[in-house]
Amino acid sequence: MFAAPLAALLNQSFVGGVVPQQWKAALIVPVSKVAVPTSESDYRPISITPILSRLVERRIVTSYIYPALQTPPPQLCFTDQFALRPTGSTTAALIALLHTVYTMLSTNPFVRVSAIDFSKAFDSIRHYQLLAKLSCLSIPDEFYNWVEHFFSGRYHSTRFHGEMSAFASISASVFQGSALGPAFYVVTAADL
Repeated sequence: MFAAPLAALLNQSFVGGVVPQQWKAALIVPVSKVAVPTSESDYRPISITPILSRLVERRIVTSYIYPALQTPPPQLCFTDQFALRPTGSTTAALIALLHTVYTMLSTNPFVRVSAIDFSKAFDSIRHYQLLAKLSCLSIPDEFYNWVEHFFSGRYHSTRFHGEMSAFASISASVFQGSALGPAFYVVTAADL
């Protein structure tokens, strides 16, 4: 009964490359990481976004972004990325690392391995850099335009102990709770 109007709304959003303004607001709610929190670091900020937005994001990721990662342009490489991909896993990353080390040890007396932890990785994503890399992927223009509009004019507010902060503009990052976040992190890290 309400599926037809909803489908019409979503299709209109895609075709026009426009994200409804109501979908651009996120509410950040701190969730305790420990049984009895005693400081701010005992909380994890969880961003609550509209369910319709997440459904549309998930469709874009599964139908367009992940398939585009299978045939990347020359300037982007996804073969050495294992996190946040449909076929990636920690086990696959460890196997690839061990294989590389073993292969190198067959011709070298030792191997040095450096590990880098990208803390706050999602917070470091710059929208203009992501969009430049995303434009290299083979995705339909209307979905690229939708994603570009998705990043413009975003804002969030934090609610904690019944208090609510003023809304603040978001100019970088892909917030937690976004279905696009993991795929966009993979795209952002593709040329590292």
